[in-house]
Amino acid sequence: SRMKRILLSIVFALVAFAATAQPRAIGARVGVTGLEADYQHDMFKNQFLQGNLGLDYGVLAKSQPGIKATAIYNFIWARPAWTDQGTWALYAGPGVSLGYVGDKVTYKNELTKINTRDHGFMFALAAQAGIEYNFDFPLQLAADIRPYIGLHVGQKAGFYDRGLLGLIPTLSARYRF
Repeated sequence: SRMKRILLSIVFALVAFAATAQPRAIGARVGVTGLEADYQHDMFKNQFLQGNLGLDYGVLAKSQPGIKATAIYNFIWARPAWTDQGTWALYAGPGVSLGYVGDKVTYKNELTKINTRDHGFMFALAAQAGIEYNFDFPLQLAADIRPYIGLHVGQKAGFYDRGLLGLIPTLSARYRF
């Protein structure tokens, strides 16, 4: 009905206005599996949305990299006062990831077990835990782990093996505005 559309329009306008008033950060995230553009958007006092888009080298460092997009909704659960200047934050949150990436694929034919490398589509649930430091000037540094559990569909469908490489810490540097 018309009243529902008006009400939804007002709600969307308020959310858009609130979203533009929140602090943001943009930068890069570098880890063992690749390089990503990194964007953070504060949602509420102790919550932020993080989005990444980048190259995923995974197991196929010698061949063509894949591409992966990830969205994480983080909750800041502690703000320790370890230094007199700047601020610290410990955070964790769930998310999802999808992409076209390389992965190790294992399958059996009639005679033997075959290990091969395969590019294919990936969909995974992600979990992230990290620590960040915000300087007094607009620079933010962070370290986090982000394992993925999901599916890889290429020549054959199977478990996304490279998702556990997310247990190796990655580093991020972001400009905060």
